Amino acid sequence: MGITKGTKKELEEMKKRLEEEIKEKEREADEALDKLLSKRKMDFCSRCGRKISSANEWGGKCLHEGCEELVCLECWGSEEKRYCIKHAKEGERGKEAREDEIKSFTLGYMDFIAERLKKHKLDWSPKGFISKVNVKVERKRYKEFEMVVYEKHFFSKIPKIRIFVRPVSMGIEAEINEIIENADEDVYHVIIFVGSTASIKEDIKAFGEKFSSKNACLFLIDMESSKIYFNLNEKNVGKYACWFDPKGVPKNFAEVLKEISESVAGERVLDVKKFAEEMGMTHEESFDMLKHVKFLEEVKGAESFIIKLKD
Repeated sequence: MGITKGTKKELEEMKKRLEEEIKEKEREADEALDKLLSKRKMDFCSRCGRKISSANEWGGKCLHEGCEELVCLECWGSEEKRYCIKHAKEGERGKEAREDEIKSFTLGYMDFIAERLKKHKLDWSPKGFISKVNVKVERKRYKEFEMVVYEKHFFSKIPKIRIFVRPVSMGIEAEINEIIENADEDVYHVIIFVGSTASIKEDIKAFGEKFSSKNACLFLIDMESSKIYFNLNEKNVGKYACWFDPKGVPKNFAEVLKEISESVAGERVLDVKKFAEEMGMTHEESFDMLKHVKFLEEVKGAESFIIKLKD
């Protein structure tokens, strides 16, 4: 049995009345909340004093224990401003404590990476192999740390890798741009930002995980939880990350190549195509990189190399 025109019209009118009633109840609820806030004298932000016209503009209550003052959404976006004006100094002290923590983490990492590269031979970057390695800490100061890996020649040394360590801040993009703008194209740049779990916010993490450059890589080190963040789509950077991860085990270029190679008639043979796939590089880039490695012997016509090192 079908629905008559009269029944259909009644249903539509009923639906319309219900929608109007819901809207009215929502309006009444908003008014009731506004009145409640007004009675408690909370229609102005307790931090910045801005008049708030809607309940949706509140961010939360002052973080001081027992304080009921409300803080607007705009102020709430800054951690140290999550306190009313009366308790503002607590937020400032909290900010100073966080900055001290990040400084401590960064200084610790600076010592760690300097010691690691003195002990282990960092003889490669995604730009190429370094035959004779010389490492020097050029700048030791906090916020200015810079370390250089040189390739030694008879009368000179040529910079091949520059390593920068900085504390995490909201301006990391500007700092990275400044480094890259002044970069030598023949040098690979490793840019490391160190912080705590709270300081590596989602937007910073997202930026780090999307960063891509032929001449540089970016690592975010969370020293509090011992995590490292970088662009996982950059395969060669993934191979390289073990050098800069506090939990990682450094691998020189020979060790990387041995993992990719296969044993053929008692020799370790490295296929250029497989190397390219593993490193996320083009065939041309891979061949150009490998032909300059002194312990590799090219197999003519086979697009492969023999690793001339003892296991």
